[in-house]
Amino acid sequence: MPYMSSDRAILLISDRPDRSRDLAHRLCDLCACYTIGLYEQQATAQPVAAVVTDVGFRHPADIERLRHVLSQPRGLAVPILAILRDNSHLERVQAVAVGATFLFPANASVSDISAALAPIIRSTISWVEPATSLAPGQNIEQARLQFGTIFNAAARGEHVRRTSVDDATASVMAAIAEGGIRQWLDVVWTYDEATYQHCLLVTGLAAEFAARLQFTRNDQKHVTRAALLHDLGKAKIPLAILNKSGALTSEEVGIMRTHARIGYELLFEQGDSEPELLEVVLRHHELLDGSGYPDGLIGPQINDLVRLVTICDIYAALIERRSYRQAMEPAAAFKILQEMEGKLEGALVRAFAQVAEKSAVPVANDRLGPACPQDSRSIYY
Repeated sequence: MPYMSSDRAILLISDRPDRSRDLAHRLCDLCACYTIGLYEQQATAQPVAAVVTDVGFRHPADIERLRHVLSQPRGLAVPILAILRDNSHLERVQAVAVGATFLFPANASVSDISAALAPIIRSTISWVEPATSLAPGQNIEQARLQFGTIFNAAARGEHVRRTSVDDATASVMAAIAEGGIRQWLDVVWTYDEATYQHCLLVTGLAAEFAARLQFTRNDQKHVTRAALLHDLGKAKIPLAILNKSGALTSEEVGIMRTHARIGYELLFEQGDSEPELLEVVLRHHELLDGSGYPDGLIGPQINDLVRLVTICDIYAALIERRSYRQAMEPAAAFKILQEMEGKLEGALVRAFAQVAEKSAVPVANDRLGPACPQDSRSIYY
């Protein structure tokens, strides 16, 4: 590959500079590249065009050190490409939480890494998927109609067709890929039906989050599909409770909380849902400290997909207007997620900051209200 002349260099940060020597040498074919050790005190030699990290995400001390190194001023914010040792979901979350823009497995070829860096050096970076045949607004409306078909089928006790779920999932992903989370929220916020609005908000946030984490296309589908169906059990909750404008009684709260198990049993009996999806439907109100429901599970008993959707679920509940309170401004809503350390996965919350930032758009004043107290009604049921 011919050398590309540039007044900016690639900075390679490694916890084992000796192991990264060949990578650094190969990157020099693309652009000037220099390496610093993770714990070295070394100033950058020239302006940086991009950062490549060859650091393990297994040890908290290494992660915090990398976060510190990446926070050092380099004149401009630059893209960060992280090479992952295990390529696990947790490692991806940790990498995105420290600001990684691109994620590569450890066995990725230098050619692949260079191909990702080349447009960065030319300042023409773009990670968004190609446009679909429908405009984003059309895909959003299509997703709403498809979700309505699914929810109404569940309410009538009919079979929820897998093809309907897959079609709605595809519509959501297409809308997010083309229009982004901002346009999704702006449209969905206008929907009057509270349960539809909430489910679609959660689904869009989850689709955006999975894309930001650079999950594989198939994993993005799993996340989006699980979010789409997470509250399906609410189709069987009496409307007098589901749409009640005032405070629920303790008995009504108990009925409302049956929706998780109802949705699980409905889909389980159909026999065509993946175990991971069923876990989300049943467990999306479980919290890491055991204070959630229906079974009061604790940390290791709650899988990564559930943890991800739970964050989207709580955030969506906070930024939507409910009958008992106004919507919260996105920054305030994200602050509540941060304050739920111990209940939510900290690394996932930090990674979700990118989604929260993208959702921070001006909204009508009559939607917004002050931060609300954290009780059983103010977060979500």
